[in-house]
Amino acid sequence: MCIKIANVLIAGGTSGIGRELCKIYLSKGCKVTIIGRREKLLEEIKNFAPDKIFTYRSDITELKNSALINQVDKEIGGIDIIIICSGIGNLNPDLLADIEIQTVKTNVLGFTDFAAAAYRYFDGRFKQTGKGGVLAGISSIASFRGSDYAPAYYASKAYVSNYLQGLRKKAAKEKSDIKVCTIIPGYVDTVLAGNVGGNSLFWVAPLDKAAKQIYNAISKGRKIVYITKRWRFIAWLLKFTPDFIYYKV
Repeated sequence: MCIKIANVLIAGGTSGIGRELCKIYLSKGCKVTIIGRREKLLEEIKNFAPDKIFTYRSDITELKNSALINQVDKEIGGIDIIIICSGIGNLNPDLLADIEIQTVKTNVLGFTDFAAAAYRYFDGRFKQTGKGGVLAGISSIASFRGSDYAPAYYASKAYVSNYLQGLRKKAAKEKSDIKVCTIIPGYVDTVLAGNVGGNSLFWVAPLDKAAKQIYNAISKGRKIVYITKRWRFIAWLLKFTPDFIYYKV
């Protein structure tokens, strides 16, 4: 599947990767719907291209995402690509409860509700018309091991990767026209990277470069993509480093 011109919905598109992807899809002639929490940023994005951008103020943790997707579908005439960029992360070596719980609410509960709703939407469309769609979600290189300084964030991204793999397996077994893409960034030049990486940032990808690679991966129907490609090597190291070494890092 190679989708060039499409109706695109981006959850968490008011900043970072989501905002940059919005610009790319607009440049390709797509209609883009942005869902986010911050009204002021939604207004700014709307001004990019008022005739091609639709905005909705919503928080995925409100767990009303199915109704929201159906509303967008009716207002713009169908959705071809849904990208879930919503996510939070913070260093939390002291295990402060509010940080851990809010991370899980957003990155696990909110993500699950949105991803499941997106899959049901595409599945319903496939059964009616024979046309499914593309569902992409932002995981992280953090998904491969646990962390002592951001435990909930790392664990939540492992959940995201496994959930998307489950949906990909479901689509394959049911022979459904639904493509599921797991996006695994390393460090990208965003506020979130600074929040979870602290002073250990390296190989930081410029935001525009990362977004272009994500756009290309989705357009080509990729199942899993590392942003940038060199992070595949780090993923390999994380998978196979023995615990007695990893625990000393």
